[in-house]
Amino acid sequence: MITARGVIKDIEETRKKVERLGAEFKNYYCYTDIVFVPKSGKIDLSREFIRLRVYTVNNWPTKNIVLIHKVTEWLPRGKRDDIILRKEFDNAEEAFDFIRKRFGDFLIKGFEYFREGWEYHLNGMRIFIEDIKGFKPTVEVEALSEEALDEMLEKIGIIERLSESVPEIMRKVLCARM
Repeated sequence: MITARGVIKDIEETRKKVERLGAEFKNYYCYTDIVFVPKSGKIDLSREFIRLRVYTVNNWPTKNIVLIHKVTEWLPRGKRDDIILRKEFDNAEEAFDFIRKRFGDFLIKGFEYFREGWEYHLNGMRIFIEDIKGFKPTVEVEALSEEALDEMLEKIGIIERLSESVPEIMRKVLCARM
């Protein structure tokens, strides 16, 4: 799958637009992402990151606490993600113990942010309309080709196509507030 994210003007307007296009509503979700950063050295969270996702509303067949180590390949019009590690936990204590044992020598908790979203499916694509607290409303589309991705983003009417990961964007946003 190829993925791209763009800024949208309004969440409700975009939800109505994708529904008019024939998309099927699948899921409402809320979670906090906790992003871990190196203890020292330069950081590029658009290329690679480790995050703990803690769901408060989760309708997917997964536990409510999920650790992900993701490496991203950026393409001309989107990105491809490679999941290096995905591990689910029953509680936060178990997750933080695992992180401390596995990554504690070189990673620390960097920052966290909350988001809520609405998932839709249309013609083999997944569409995620999200309110990322502290940023702007966005839409992420997962498609089989760059052409399908471009066509859907155009139909949705994004304001700006993003070329950085959400963790990298939020790192910059949160650092600017300090």
